[in-house]
Amino acid sequence: MNDSTLPRTLLEEDSETLIADWLERLRARWHQQGAPGDDPVILSVHLNSLHAALCDALNEPRTTPFALDPESRLARELGELVHHQTRQGASAEEVTDLVSALKPLLMKRMEPMLHADPAAALPLWLWLDEVFERLLGFTFAAFIETRERIITQQSLSLLELSTPVLRLWHQVLLLPLVGVVDTARARHFTERLLESVARYEALVTIIDVTGVPVLDTSVARHLMKTIDAARLLGTRIVMTGISPEGAQTLTKLGISFSEVTARASLRAGIAEALSLIGRRIAPLEQARP
Repeated sequence: MNDSTLPRTLLEEDSETLIADWLERLRARWHQQGAPGDDPVILSVHLNSLHAALCDALNEPRTTPFALDPESRLARELGELVHHQTRQGASAEEVTDLVSALKPLLMKRMEPMLHADPAAALPLWLWLDEVFERLLGFTFAAFIETRERIITQQSLSLLELSTPVLRLWHQVLLLPLVGVVDTARARHFTERLLESVARYEALVTIIDVTGVPVLDTSVARHLMKTIDAARLLGTRIVMTGISPEGAQTLTKLGISFSEVTARASLRAGIAEALSLIGRRIAPLEQARP
């Protein structure tokens, strides 16, 4: 066994036992951390693919420092495994365990060579240590990237849920606003409202701000832009849910929704909207015997 083939040989010799020990070491760590871990069968498939990719990478001419090509098979297999584990809810520690759990197993296989020829084995030991440092860095970066992608997707989903445009009646829409209204969110609900107004040919749109905690200049400016854009599409605006404190604040700031019909409650706003299209809510007549 020469020095150039040793890294690959360490991985290929009795590879089934190595992968089994790798899997068992991961499961033991995750159990100790109280983590649920992944399905052993699925994880075993991923580890086999990663093992094969690592064998190919260590068969390449040795470079110092070790360079991990982002387009290489090793980077692709490791990235897919990190992505899978992160989507399953794994923490950063659990994800980095995927790489760090293999390192002591390979170092243990090198112990006989260290005892027999320390001068020859030490450079290889240090090189393998550098390889795992690079792999750990790549793993953590992939974890951060995947987590950010998940958080972004969840934020978009929450944004969709927090700004629904409801069709109350034929040509009557309701936009209930809940929570803080910032620039990004205002842009989002304005786009959704305009699309709905055009799709349903809405004559009246109710904007309910009961769930908006603070009505200030910034919020009022966002609402006025939304109202102006909606009115250009031919819909009339009924605003509901402005609290007494909010009304006083807007008055002190000199902000006026003079061209908007305002009602204190959503119930009154719905009645007004129906009235504007020639409808009303009335009790059912009792059936005659």
